Amino acid sequence: MSTGSTVTWTNHDNFTHSVQVQGESEVHMMRPGETAEVTFSAPGTFNYLCTLHAQNMKGTVLVS
Repeated sequence: MSTGSTVTWTNHDNFTHSVQVQGESEVHMMRPGETAEVTFSAPGTFNYLCTLHAQNMKGTVLVS
């Protein structure tokens, strides 16, 4: 993805999840059906995770 792009996470589950991106202190909480958006203003590799279920809900966003 390009610098300045926005990623949208959507909670399709039946319980609350969250998204926290590496280097960002904000935790975006999402109840069922809600979304969270993060805009990436710099290039890099950014890890993210669900702070409530970090053991198995994590990933990486690559920004060029």
